[in-house]
Amino acid sequence: MKAARLGSEEVMYPDRISNLPNDLLLRILSLAPVRTAMSTSLLSKRWKYVWKMMPTLVYDETCPYIEYKIFLHGPLGFDLFCGVSLPLHEALKTLNLKLGKYTDSIDILLFPNIRSNPLKMTINLNYFYSYYTPITFPNNINVFKTLLVLKLKGRIVLDVVDSPVCFPALKILHLICVNFQCEESFTRLLSACPVLEDLFLQRLSSRDRFLFSMSVPSLQRLSITKECATYGSDEPRLEISTPCLKYLKIFDRRGYYNFLEDMPKLVEADVSVDMSKNEKLLRVLSSVEHLVICLYPSMVLDLTDSLIFNRLLHLELNVCNSFRSNLLLSLLKYFPNLQSLNLGRTYPEDTEDQLYCLGSEPSSVPKCLSFHLESIQWRGYAGTLDEREAAAYILKNAHRLKTSTIRLHTTCMDNGQIIMKDLTSMSKASDSCQLVIE
Repeated sequence: MKAARLGSEEVMYPDRISNLPNDLLLRILSLAPVRTAMSTSLLSKRWKYVWKMMPTLVYDETCPYIEYKIFLHGPLGFDLFCGVSLPLHEALKTLNLKLGKYTDSIDILLFPNIRSNPLKMTINLNYFYSYYTPITFPNNINVFKTLLVLKLKGRIVLDVVDSPVCFPALKILHLICVNFQCEESFTRLLSACPVLEDLFLQRLSSRDRFLFSMSVPSLQRLSITKECATYGSDEPRLEISTPCLKYLKIFDRRGYYNFLEDMPKLVEADVSVDMSKNEKLLRVLSSVEHLVICLYPSMVLDLTDSLIFNRLLHLELNVCNSFRSNLLLSLLKYFPNLQSLNLGRTYPEDTEDQLYCLGSEPSSVPKCLSFHLESIQWRGYAGTLDEREAAAYILKNAHRLKTSTIRLHTTCMDNGQIIMKDLTSMSKASDSCQLVIE
């Protein structure tokens, strides 16, 4: 019970907060800065150890107006505050570290002071100086043995030397705009992750030809993008060996991607690359069920009768401005079991001659139109002659089509009524097809 003075009388009231269950107290403490959460141990015996059971900690150096102290020991530097306070936590599951300036003490003050619980760790360096904070991953650190998720972002330079460092439990690794001391550092880091399943790499643009060698037999998900900045000489090469991969996403029209072996377990792929640099990419995608890719003229040359996408059920094609109907229609025979087709509009960066169109209208109706295609979505339909020919052919021959959704391009709204009337007048092979024009 607590006492408060109201006028000349003392009023007693219960300490209701202290009677709350630990789960709710931990949720309340999670909303406060770490320093504030730690200071609650001075309130009473009930609060003495509650903060040590917090499952998630956010050390944010960029947070204003926070003076880092350890109770009565006075102010400390942020690095030292982390090093002194981290060992006191007994149930840590997620650690987020946000740095606002350069530091060279992460390896010394941070890693050795974290208890070896199963842990998810994020380190984000949010500053704009020209130099990078080094991380070398020292040997014999217990927390590395139980680390499940590691996310590094910002001005970090990784220098992984020849050493027995190992992350035997690491399943998820994100490297966002992280630099590497040398090409071998990237390779050594991946080789130290024997059970890695999910890798996200947002690479920095480089003035040199950087080689990424990636051999991860356990990897199931791989996502690669690049930062917005681009240098004229930015042409990295990636050699990839991931035989167990199930999901692949690449958004990088500057890089060369060489897959060293087939990926028979690959189910879903979303790729936006310069296909003139990656001519063999389609072959390693032939096992997918869901594919997102840019429609480009030389695709007809890259596909042969021996390369049929028998498992492909869902296809999303990003179509360029100079769309040609015979190119699209000639491709459909390579996707015999296709159930849904999504056409969108894109503006590719590469200079492949889109006006030079290979292929012709198929001599026989593709199997997917006769037996399997159930839905089509077309975004950015402008009613050009080639677009009209493709739409008419698909509607006329798609016997199983259930829904056809066509969204008009913003530039043709003045002629919208004419285009809508033209589309609704087209003959349909499927009586149950619902045509929606937006």
